[in-house]
Amino acid sequence: MRPLAFVDVETTGLDPSRHEIIELGVVVADPRTLETRGMFDVRVRPGRIEEADPVALDINGWAAEAWKDAVPIDVALVRARPLLEGALLAGHNVSFDRAYLDAAWRSTGVRPPGMDHHVLDTATLAWPLHAAGLIASLKLDAVCEALGVDVGQPHRALVDAQRSLEVARRLLPDVGLATRVRSLAADERPIVETVLARIDAGRREYGAWDSDDGRDYPAEALAEVIDALNYCGAELVRIRRARKAAGVRTRRVYVCHPFANDPQANTERVQQLCRALTDSGHLPVAPHIYLPQFLDEGTERDRALALCLELVGACDELRVYGGQVTAGMRREIERAEALGVPVRFVEEVE
Repeated sequence: MRPLAFVDVETTGLDPSRHEIIELGVVVADPRTLETRGMFDVRVRPGRIEEADPVALDINGWAAEAWKDAVPIDVALVRARPLLEGALLAGHNVSFDRAYLDAAWRSTGVRPPGMDHHVLDTATLAWPLHAAGLIASLKLDAVCEALGVDVGQPHRALVDAQRSLEVARRLLPDVGLATRVRSLAADERPIVETVLARIDAGRREYGAWDSDDGRDYPAEALAEVIDALNYCGAELVRIRRARKAAGVRTRRVYVCHPFANDPQANTERVQQLCRALTDSGHLPVAPHIYLPQFLDEGTERDRALALCLELVGACDELRVYGGQVTAGMRREIERAEALGVPVRFVEEVE
């Protein structure tokens, strides 16, 4: 995936055909984690300050003394190119910034960096909040205030680029959640929508759901069942928070499953089991996945089994999956029983 280059330009006005860039800020972020990879900030010497809009100059704090070390626009573009090369442009109302960059590349003859033609606009990410009435405006200041983003002085190029990145960090997980709902199969989506509708109804009638809220919600029988599921979820949240605060480690579950009779299929099966355990809040211990990467099943089987037996002792539980118990699995079960590690037989993925 291409890195994300969050950009912001401060300008002498709102018309890229007449006005100029006087400051350029870039923050490059990892497209998956949104961790910062690099930053760039430069003040640009205007060539036609007499044509500037006084309101724009007042907003971005332009002053001749403050810009005494500013560089020409072509120098600024050349310096910024390494961070923009190969990136996908991002920012708040980023089409505004892109228009000024395009105008600058044309007027100077500086070769534009090779960037993705798509953009990521944080104003677009914030639109659902605006449509729902949760924020009064799509302006960056309003969005940052609503989301609790407080990076630095607004209307400075680097700061606004950083603020855009912070907005993305807060809103992109919402996009991921919406994507998960959209990818649900069969009746899963209407079921989730029913639960969400009940949460909304409960909030309107009684107030926001709270993991520490012990009130009794009178409702019809089916609605009460859904409420009970919500309470179960809230209780799990409370338990996990308490365990984390107390420094309690995640429960380790050893995955006891056949391997040698069909390594490829069994590896895939164990990966599915590990995902299910992780989603349930457990830490799966599955040597089937990584030991074959450096130990030969044919010549080093005893060594691999010894390592497996040692791992059994480091776990809180051993789960036996499927109906078949191989000789190696029997050794693992016996090891768990000898060490007092609980053994649980499971037929299907949980």
